[in-house]
Amino acid sequence: MNFEVIPFLSMNGDAAAAIAFYEEFLGAKVIFKKSYKEMKEMNPGFEYPAGQDEYITHSVLEIGVNKVMIAEEAMDTERAWQLGNSTSLCIQSKDKHTIDQLYHSLMQHEGVKVLVPYEQNEFSPGYGIVRDPFGIAIQLCVTVHDF
Repeated sequence: MNFEVIPFLSMNGDAAAAIAFYEEFLGAKVIFKKSYKEMKEMNPGFEYPAGQDEYITHSVLEIGVNKVMIAEEAMDTERAWQLGNSTSLCIQSKDKHTIDQLYHSLMQHEGVKVLVPYEQNEFSPGYGIVRDPFGIAIQLCVTVHDF
């Protein structure tokens, strides 16, 4: 089987700001991005509340060698949107310098909060967890494994 699993972040109105943040602080490349206004131009039947022209209906970012999708909408519409602590982005590399640089880049933004200080521990020469300004936990890990 040839397929990939891509994390999908629902940002509840903050998708454009989150995309800009990941571009600036993690070096993300936007592969695809479509706003509500652009979707309406493609599909006149697409409806959305006034003032949400720049909300993102779908996007794909490349961060390192992986992809992340970001949009506004919750995936499970039977439940109210809620930011949880059950998911995170885990960025890992055997190259400690790369992880060090990403950590220092993230720390330049005042809205980033350290949850676990970035330091050597029993399983990694460098590991830490931060929360970005949009509530997403990001693990930074210097891995010693080949996976």
